[in-house]
Amino acid sequence: MKVFISMLLALSIMTLQPVLADGLGDDKAEIENLQARYLLAMDFMDADAYAEVFTEDGVMDWAGGVIEGREAIRAFMSSGRYNPARDAAEADWQAASRHFIMNQVIKVDGDTATAITYWFQANNNADRGTMTLGMFGNYVDQLERVDGEWLFSRREIYNEGLPGRNKAGTKNPDPFRQ
Repeated sequence: MKVFISMLLALSIMTLQPVLADGLGDDKAEIENLQARYLLAMDFMDADAYAEVFTEDGVMDWAGGVIEGREAIRAFMSSGRYNPARDAAEADWQAASRHFIMNQVIKVDGDTATAITYWFQANNNADRGTMTLGMFGNYVDQLERVDGEWLFSRREIYNEGLPGRNKAGTKNPDPFRQ
């Protein structure tokens, strides 16, 4: 039994060595962290933090149109145009919207990467004590490593609840199958 476990452990280390040696695991963890920072900035309406996750010439393609450049993205978030709590019912405290991500496929190629990530959104707009599941969709991201930091060079936001922004019934976007 000890020999079997030792062989299994050695095989596991040999299998993981290429992933660990080239930093792929670190790259994926940094990209996942970037995606989470994007959501925190969006949900807490922090325009500066939101813009900082994009490259200087980054592009955000969403249901409201295409926004090009970090400063334009910052101005957009500062404008209040995106505000999922805008029509929330009056209550003792402010409504909240929270976004969640899951089912990520990340393909790293040197200093660039492609990511496909599912998202959904929940809010308490109608009754602060009750969460309501809102929209859902997926992100299609192009990323670049700039000065050692992963940033979005292009983020396409697809929403299965909006005509023209849905991806249901289209080709599988998996970057490993392209």
